Amino acid sequence: MAKGGKFVLVLLESLSGSGHRFAAVRPKLGDKLEKYRFDPWVRQWVVYREKKKLKSLRS
Repeated sequence: MAKGGKFVLVLLESLSGSGHRFAAVRPKLGDKLEKYRFDPWVRQWVVYREKKKLKSLRS
């Protein structure tokens, strides 16, 4: 059996400097994530960048 999974749970952090973070799922072999989402702490749409990997997923 193969070890690990095909997906990774990653932590994304706001580039606005607010420190707001959220988790997202991406393919294990894919590039690092960048998403454009609303940051409730500064009430603006900002870019979130992948900060670190949290765990491997098997689904």
